[in-house]
Amino acid sequence: MKDGKFLVWILDDEWKNHDIEKEIFAQQGFEVKVTRSDTLEKDVPVYAAFADGVVAQVGFPCKAELIDKLDVCKVIAISGVGFNHVDIEEATKRGMVVSNVPDYCSEEVSDHTVTLMLAITRRIAAFNQKVKEGKWDPLDTLPIHRFNQNTVGLLGFGRIARMVATKLKAFGVRIIAHDEYVSEEVFSSHGVEPVSLDELLRQSNILSLHVPLTPETENLLNYGRLKQLPKGAFIVNTCRGAVIDEEALERAIKEGHIAGAGLDVLAQEPPELHHPLLSMKEVFITPHSSYVSEESLAELKRRTCQIIIDGVKGIPLNYSLNQPDVII
Repeated sequence: MKDGKFLVWILDDEWKNHDIEKEIFAQQGFEVKVTRSDTLEKDVPVYAAFADGVVAQVGFPCKAELIDKLDVCKVIAISGVGFNHVDIEEATKRGMVVSNVPDYCSEEVSDHTVTLMLAITRRIAAFNQKVKEGKWDPLDTLPIHRFNQNTVGLLGFGRIARMVATKLKAFGVRIIAHDEYVSEEVFSSHGVEPVSLDELLRQSNILSLHVPLTPETENLLNYGRLKQLPKGAFIVNTCRGAVIDEEALERAIKEGHIAGAGLDVLAQEPPELHHPLLSMKEVFITPHSSYVSEESLAELKRRTCQIIIDGVKGIPLNYSLNQPDVII
């Protein structure tokens, strides 16, 4: 608490406007402080010791050094899906519950995933660029293959991948997936064939990634695994950039083994302007925007606020990422 009110400390370099959050918290009698990276050093000694709840925007590091300064904090709310920017182990030791909002943008990300599949296989970017250059030739970007002849492989079969599978059904493609943590019944209920990782790679003409970034998944798609894919395969990534070894992807594309990639995420965001993937005509990149819609952003902000409100009040959270033995 600070000055007799619960204090919510928002750590955010992405969103410029926090009116929704401020209104919700004001209704609950909470004070709000927003900190950017460039003011963090100045703000830590003023607010860290008094923050009852912390909102850690995806991409804003919330590591042990900072968590150790949160003397009374009960809850860390991740305003998004990914949670690798928060030291959950340290938060658990300190008695803080950590929660994300994993399902606020499932519609948007699944739409974006299918859009990238169509964009890269139909060569949309190449057609658009050539028309703008004054070239009107529908046959100069071949080969293009009939979409329903593809086998689409889903690496990971959580809620977003399941929505992708549902939306792809209308296109008539064959869908396979690999996820060691999903039951046969779930695959069957979605009409998707479960396969091993090796079989997923060997059979997928389009490989779509839907796994969290963990030590096990970092650089999971290395050069050897990319070479397991059929020649001419496409990669779509709307999860986390570091799941792909980007140097290996560049090499596999230059060698002609991978036909192209649709990427909404990169290992470093934003990338350096000289990043080689940015200049490759085979690669279609969007700026980690798959989650974006007016509706999803408003929902995310409301639900992030509710995590803080419930966490501060000791109400169990729906999507806790940890279970501290002793809660502050």
